[in-house]
Amino acid sequence: MTNFADNVAIIKAVVAKELLKKDFTGREGDKGEKGDDGESIVGPQGPAGADGLDGKDGAQGPVGKAGLDGKDGRDGKDGKDGIDGKDGISIEGPAGPQGPSGPVGAKGLDGEDGRGIKSVRVNNENQLVVTYDDGDISIAGKVSVTNKTEVIQHGAGLPLGHFAIYSVTVDDDGQLIVKCNNNKTFIVPMLRARDFGGFVDYNDTSTANNPVNLIDDTWTDIPNDGAGPFSNNKLPTGCTNLLDPSTGAILINELPIGSSIIIRMDYTVVPITNNAALDFRYTLGAGAGAYTLETNVNRLDEGSGREYRQALVTHYIYVGDDNTKNNPIQPQVKLTGGGTLVNAGMVIEVRKSDGDY
Repeated sequence: MTNFADNVAIIKAVVAKELLKKDFTGREGDKGEKGDDGESIVGPQGPAGADGLDGKDGAQGPVGKAGLDGKDGRDGKDGKDGIDGKDGISIEGPAGPQGPSGPVGAKGLDGEDGRGIKSVRVNNENQLVVTYDDGDISIAGKVSVTNKTEVIQHGAGLPLGHFAIYSVTVDDDGQLIVKCNNNKTFIVPMLRARDFGGFVDYNDTSTANNPVNLIDDTWTDIPNDGAGPFSNNKLPTGCTNLLDPSTGAILINELPIGSSIIIRMDYTVVPITNNAALDFRYTLGAGAGAYTLETNVNRLDEGSGREYRQALVTHYIYVGDDNTKNNPIQPQVKLTGGGTLVNAGMVIEVRKSDGDY
């Protein structure tokens, strides 16, 4: 059976080989007619696919480097200083009740013993000459005789020019009154002080609510009505007033020649411009004898629109003649650029002469 199959296979192979040697190629047939276009039919939509799985978050990237700090901005300019408020008015309350009397102070030390008077006489120049027990001699001054009766009641036999003293007193004016037993009375005015003083403070109210307008580089009077609550009059005897309240001028007509005054002004200036120049002066005398006493105060260089107070400078004026004595002394200021002025007042110290010049 096996040999037969092998033979059949060999025969097929030989036939196949021979067939390959033959040309079986036929003629190409005619091209058929074009067929009708086929109809496109859309099939039904298939079911939606299932949602895909969410993607996983990616790993966090590294932190970036910090950025550089920005530069500081420029500082803004300082604002202008505000104007200082005006001083408040001080109101004095009513006086409290009288306090209890304090304890009696310790006994004072005994004063030194006085000197005994050996003699009192009037010399040829009508001067009262006092001789003390220790030999010291003092001339009290000239005397005036108010009783020239020469009838001697006691002390008869005294040397010429000598007399016995009956009593010695001091009157209300500080004069020494010497009464003698020969009916003579001596009045010694020279025992009073040649120079005595006092003071007066004139507090102004006229400018507190109505400041004085200062025109650029123009001399302007400083007013003072003396009506403020802090006015204080302690003038010496014989002097009652040193102020003209209508102008603020100083009056010294009650002071004798040889007297003097020291003035301390207290006023505040507000300039319109910075670095303004402030000047101060007094006008004195009248007519051809008119004159001024002037000074440069300072430069107001800490800004415009602010207050500059002038309160601690003193000025000395003496009564040297009738031109100065009998005419007003007017305080004035001058300010470059202009501004305003408020006057608190002025205090005047007085040294009054006895007029023996």
